[in-house]
Order: sequence, then C-alpha cells, then structure tokens
Amino acid sequence: MLPALHAERIDHRNFAIDVCYPNPNSIRLAEVRTKAYWAKHASRFGPEPRFLAVQTSKVFPSEVQDLWPKLINSETTGSFFSHGRRNSYSNLQLLGVMIYDTQTGRFVSNQGYISVDTPPRGSVARFGPYIARYIGWG
Repeated sequence: MLPALHAERIDHRNFAIDVCYPNPNSIRLAEVRTKAYWAKHASRFGPEPRFLAVQTSKVFPSEVQDLWPKLINSETTGSFFSHGRRNSYSNLQLLGVMIYDTQTGRFVSNQGYISVDTPPRGSVARFGPYIARYIGWG
C-alpha cells in the first residue's frame, strides 16, 4: 500500500496590494535573515514551493498612490476593515514583502510587494505572480 500524500494547502488569494522597492540596506538585511532561515528550515519544508516571501520593511500609507481603491479591491485586507469606524490610515500596517528564490539563493528582483494582511508564518500563499512560503522577518 502506498503512503498517503499530504498536499499542502495554498492560499490562492493575492496578499499583494501593490508593488514597492525597498532600499538596498533593507534588501541586504532581509537576504541575510532569509538565508539563515532557509539554512535552518530547508529540510523541514523541502524544495516546493521554491520561493520564500520575506518581510523587508514597513511602508507608510503616504508612499502608496491610490491606496483606498487598492484596499477595497484587495482579497486580503480584512484586518484593516475589521476595525469598523476606527479604520484609518493611522492604524494601517503596510508591509514590504520580497520574494526569495531558494534555487538561486537570491531575491527574484529588487521589487517587492505591499501587503496589509499576511498569511500565517510558514504557510504557502500568493504574492503577485508568485506562490511562496511566508516566513515573516525570517
């Protein structure tokens, strides 16, 4: 009898509401954290998905053009709207997330994605066109 295969659940909602370009220092620091994380956890997770989503920086609402339409059209901004009447940009947490390719050992580009809500750490979700394991700050 063959062992049962346990397919990992993927959250196909897009956690990216926009793109961002973290500064070179934020990218360098995130790369160091990501490499250390992957060295420690690669055997636990295996080769798929090959991409890791890692937080690089915080993003200020004033840095995002047309933020309101992006928030209301997003599939994953529940935490912001759950505040009801209290939802304002002052309590909005925007995070810059970059995609790391475990096969090349580098970020896929210098572009990241802005996210309001994030999936649970260690889970697999979509950021823009990438299906990646979210590792938070690494």
